[in-house]
Amino acid sequence: MRQPNQRYYLLGHRAARAERLENCQDGFAYVQQLQKHGKQLDGVEFDVQMTADGKFVVVHDETLNRLARQQSWIADKTWAELDAIVQSDYGRFSQGFELGFLKHHVLLLDDLPRYLQHFCHIELEIKTHAKTQPALLVKNLLRLLSQEIWQDLPITLTSFDTDILYQIQNQQQSLPLKLHTGLLLEPKTTLASQIAFLPTPDAAGKNLILQTFNRACALGCRQVGIYYALITPTLLEIAKIYGLTVSAWTVNEVDVAKRLIEMGVDCVITDYPTQFLTQLYEFNV
Repeated sequence: MRQPNQRYYLLGHRAARAERLENCQDGFAYVQQLQKHGKQLDGVEFDVQMTADGKFVVVHDETLNRLARQQSWIADKTWAELDAIVQSDYGRFSQGFELGFLKHHVLLLDDLPRYLQHFCHIELEIKTHAKTQPALLVKNLLRLLSQEIWQDLPITLTSFDTDILYQIQNQQQSLPLKLHTGLLLEPKTTLASQIAFLPTPDAAGKNLILQTFNRACALGCRQVGIYYALITPTLLEIAKIYGLTVSAWTVNEVDVAKRLIEMGVDCVITDYPTQFLTQLYEFNV
């Protein structure tokens, strides 16, 4: 259960996925200034992928199909090719032709720091695919994040891919900057190769939790990011024993968020940051 004065963070998912086009410059500029009842948004969660020429773009999907109507894989495109593409979303959040969801360019990770200032917690999810080379990806990403402009930002690197987290743990040993990491888990959709360490859970699911948290700690993680419907008081109690914070994604109902906060989650990620700031501002902050 939630402890007195225990702080939780409220993050915008892909900046503000239900209010602006996901992972775009306009969305990050919007959430940076977002304030309700004198309370600012605590931070954001977003995705990055490496391009064919070693750059990093802020994109969730492996392909350009959903937002650009192209079958191309992000990893097969150079930054120059991606920079020429315009994205729009006519999907589940946008109603018709709302300007906030139309005609935005792909965002380069290098251009993001200006929109991340003054946040308390930032989750950068590293996306991978069948052709990903984890060692090379992590080497390039850590080189970028070692630049001075990134060093004061409260970033946690997250991934479903344990090979990525292992490479971060290994490569950071020789670097002065030590970024926090988090293991993401959603058993129904995580690739079997990425959760080979998970046993068959017992009836209560405790074995799954214990093995997952053991693995997170072995990888040097300080956080686990878990699909909100899997979170229980027992899970949170075990996480506390392991010294792991718990981030809940993606929570789009205020009543569900309140229940999770009362349980003791450390972070709530939502597509609706404006609504959540409005309705949670008095809720035991």
